[in-house]
Amino acid sequence: MSPPLLHLDTSAEPPKAADCVVIGAGIVGVAAAYWLARAGLHVVLLEKGRVGAEQSSRNWGWCRQQNRDARELPLSTRSLELWEEIARDTGADAGFRRCGLLYLSNDAAEIEGWAKWGRFARDAGVDTRMLGPAEARERGAATGKAWLGGVWSPTDGIADPVRAAPVIAEAFMRKGGVLVQSCAARGLELAGGKVCGVVTERGPVRTGLVVMAGGVWSGSFLDQIGVFLPQAAVRSSILAVKRGPWGFPMRSTPGPSPRRCGARAAIPSRSRGAGISIRRRGHSVMRGIFCRCSPDAGAPCGPAALKPGRRASRPRGAGGSTGQLPWNAPASSIRSLRAPW
Repeated sequence: MSPPLLHLDTSAEPPKAADCVVIGAGIVGVAAAYWLARAGLHVVLLEKGRVGAEQSSRNWGWCRQQNRDARELPLSTRSLELWEEIARDTGADAGFRRCGLLYLSNDAAEIEGWAKWGRFARDAGVDTRMLGPAEARERGAATGKAWLGGVWSPTDGIADPVRAAPVIAEAFMRKGGVLVQSCAARGLELAGGKVCGVVTERGPVRTGLVVMAGGVWSGSFLDQIGVFLPQAAVRSSILAVKRGPWGFPMRSTPGPSPRRCGARAAIPSRSRGAGISIRRRGHSVMRGIFCRCSPDAGAPCGPAALKPGRRASRPRGAGGSTGQLPWNAPASSIRSLRAPW
């Protein structure tokens, strides 16, 4: 089921020329376009469908530093600052707030891994706090169970996946940018080994600068010019539902205890205005939960999502679709490539 997207009225045809063309109007594309337009460039943003209609409206919405790869951490820290800067500059609400991020687990090795990361991160200026059993149970009270431990990162946050990309796209257009929806980029024009234009299904756009932000479609697009993008698709599912007049769906009795039903597992949340998150039970062991917590929620734990089992797959085919190939690896194998703390 598609998320309830925000509708934007945009240009029907791209201009003949631009200082820069951004391909793809997901969260990466609209953010890149916004900052380029803010710097004074004439930017054209191309989207083959609708703004934020694919992965950018179907993600968990986390804006986090917690448990980031050491090489990603400076960028993650800066991105949180940029979220706040966009909100100040535009006055628009993309649903961003530093509401904190909570991890809970009953796996001692996993908790030790978080502690190891925390020792590195605190030296990098990140506010991350380990929780003992009593603190973990208090903050995870909505789960109705005891926890061996956890980690709490109060300066991390979330943005609304449905609102974020369209709201930033509107801010981009107010900066003079041109957004064209339902207009796919088909290829690049090159001259002397340099980009001189983008071929779209509505005609070419002359430009010397292109930003590729097509998500999982990027690999097949770049393959046309001999550029290999080693990008993996991460598969996970999450469904957020709101609290009803009689409590949460899938609960037979009052109280915080979670109820598992069929092939899904539900964890209720006590956060004001929030619901529960449901995920498919896959092959991985469900050892803990990840929570988005609000300091004004009236309870220590916010909307909860079970930790998914994730597998990587490589984009294939002309359309950029994903498929399970023999080189698939579990997320644990991908994490093993990280730099040591």
